[in-house]
Amino acid sequence: MSKRLTYLGLALLGGVLPAIGWPPHKLSFLLFFAFVPFLLLETHFVEKKRGIWFGLYAYLGLFVFNLITTWWVWNASPGGAVFMLFANSFLMLIPFLSYRFCKKILGQGRGLLMFIATWLTFEYFHFRWDLNYPWLTLGNGFATSTSLVQWYEYTGAPGGSLWILLSNALIFLLVTQYKRSIAVCTALLLLVPIGWSWILGRTQNTCKAKNEILIIQPNIDPYKKFDAGKDVEQLELFLKLCQEGVTPDTRLIVLPETALVGNTNETYLSRSYAVRQLKAFLSQHPGVGMLIGASTHRFYKEGESLPPYPRYYEPEDRYYDSYNTAVQLKSDGSIELYHKSKLVPGVESLPFPQFFKEFDAILKLDFGGESGNLGKDKQAKTFYYEAPDTTSKPQLGVAPLICYESIFGEYVGDFVRKKATVLAVITNDGWWKNTAGHKQHMHYARLRAIEYRRYVIRSANTGISCVIDDNGNVLEELGWWQEGSIRARVPSLTYETFYSRSGDYLGKLAVFIFVFMGLSIVVKWRVQKSELK
Repeated sequence: MSKRLTYLGLALLGGVLPAIGWPPHKLSFLLFFAFVPFLLLETHFVEKKRGIWFGLYAYLGLFVFNLITTWWVWNASPGGAVFMLFANSFLMLIPFLSYRFCKKILGQGRGLLMFIATWLTFEYFHFRWDLNYPWLTLGNGFATSTSLVQWYEYTGAPGGSLWILLSNALIFLLVTQYKRSIAVCTALLLLVPIGWSWILGRTQNTCKAKNEILIIQPNIDPYKKFDAGKDVEQLELFLKLCQEGVTPDTRLIVLPETALVGNTNETYLSRSYAVRQLKAFLSQHPGVGMLIGASTHRFYKEGESLPPYPRYYEPEDRYYDSYNTAVQLKSDGSIELYHKSKLVPGVESLPFPQFFKEFDAILKLDFGGESGNLGKDKQAKTFYYEAPDTTSKPQLGVAPLICYESIFGEYVGDFVRKKATVLAVITNDGWWKNTAGHKQHMHYARLRAIEYRRYVIRSANTGISCVIDDNGNVLEELGWWQEGSIRARVPSLTYETFYSRSGDYLGKLAVFIFVFMGLSIVVKWRVQKSELK
């Protein structure tokens, strides 16, 4: 019984430590040794046949970690929350199982290397496959401790994941087989990046020209905003807040995701009542642009190639797609659209359509607005807002990041490479209610600011609208359930970071090491098997 309590205690400790070290908490130092309990747990199951028990206990701990950090998804999608908790916990278990297997064949040192490579490979693909869910990428754990990771401009959040995994491996070795060399390596691993970050954090941008941007937080209940008849009332609120906040120096007004409800046909978007009212407002303020979220759709023309699962409009026997859209409006009347590209699996996109297309209705989980299978743009698009006097003000290039997209660090780089000088996040975080969800989402944006050395402006329907500088510091914010606006002075920064040029090179390197070591394991296993014969 005492052994089982030890196993259970280690498993639960391995789940609780990273959870209380995770944003919005400010105890990120716990992440440096949060997974040591799992590695210690493995040492109690040396016998080959007991591996299944190690897996079960480790899975329990990882489930606890996922549950404590992301239970709030239940408020938006109970079915999605249950699937996410069980599936993501299993995916996190794979690196520990690979460590155990590799350790038995190649030894503990290479086993730990395999553990690190497997975890980074798992994160690399978690950004890219149909069930993408990079919310708990380990590097995100420093989102409330940005002073420690100013070097993300060289590595991105994957560098933080590597830092955490290496620290856990060395501290585990330090606990189980103390050596002075291991202690020195551990100290250097922890202190050198912190010192480097301190040096980088003292460097400020030198751009003196500022763009005045008005950020609107209308504070509309997300569970009521899509009700029939609410669109005109909400539009009047938007216009009131814009009128109260706009000044002669304002260059851009930003409103949240799906601010314009009603799923408007894009062919007739400029004729819609809401857009005509917004255009009329902008015509009274020359030189002011607007970025606003909308629910839109468009019909496919006859003969046009269709996506894997388009929507069908039976009365007209036509196919169409709905979009979560960012709309750019200018005072000259021009309109430009960007469709959200990184869609929430199951909620906004059907994963693995070739297998699950017939279960489309089952997987349309309600997340607010246009749920189900949405269309998307194939690439990033930067919106440009020209100044009335281009000789005195730099061009303002805005990355229109729609909600979930802001946690895809490498994808944000696509906007930067298309001359985005400011990152704008439009979101609707109210679905999660007043939980850790909207706070985590805001803090993750601080990491994007560091990775690309760009100011980030966030306009949330409700949640946290804010301004974040290029060092990841929150300069001003509107908190939960507050109506209002922020008038920010934001520079157009053009500095290109190493990460923006290189992308997730650490993830690619991890995949290479994972494959190479996997082949080594197979060769060594076959040799051992032949020797036994």
